[in-house]
Amino acid sequence: MNIGEEFRPSPKMMLLYFTYLVLIMVPLYAVGFGVLLLILYYAHDNFAAMVFALVYLVPVTATLMFTMYWIPKYYRSVKYVFTESEVRVEQGVWWKLRRAIPHSRIMNAETIQGPLSRRYKVGTVDIFTAGYTGQAGGGGAGAKRSEASFVHREDFLELREQVLGLVKGKPLFGVPAASSDATPKEMLEELKAIRKLLEK
Repeated sequence: MNIGEEFRPSPKMMLLYFTYLVLIMVPLYAVGFGVLLLILYYAHDNFAAMVFALVYLVPVTATLMFTMYWIPKYYRSVKYVFTESEVRVEQGVWWKLRRAIPHSRIMNAETIQGPLSRRYKVGTVDIFTAGYTGQAGGGGAGAKRSEASFVHREDFLELREQVLGLVKGKPLFGVPAASSDATPKEMLEELKAIRKLLEK
């Protein structure tokens, strides 16, 4: 990605999310319609069947419709930008989250790819920073918290290298490393002078 150029997740992100939705909803509907048929077939109770449909099938269908509406809106809300000094991430449909991570705080970038992500050939790049990275509990994927993520990109491996390239050779927190020009003899003299001051 070029500096200042806005980019987004792959459109395959929506396909991935819709696949997750199908994998969740198919069993829920199978159970719901199975119970409904049992009520109608064995109990012959239309009122009980209607109550079950209102209590179970209507909320499941409402959740399905809402999620189908939300997925494209969420995809369009996710934006990333590299600037000269920081990485910017924006996301959120109703509540907007905007993050700006200075290059000087980035410690590492890792990639993660689940089974379905591998099938769709997309992956996520997690950015870890000093002072933020920590244990989120549990193990495996998601055990460490990242400050920002580039989600569901087809070029996720190249993107990771680009993030690491932005910070390569730069000192952490923007503080230059101690000069290596001083000789051991000069450093020893300096330490002796500090000791004398402390002894006074």
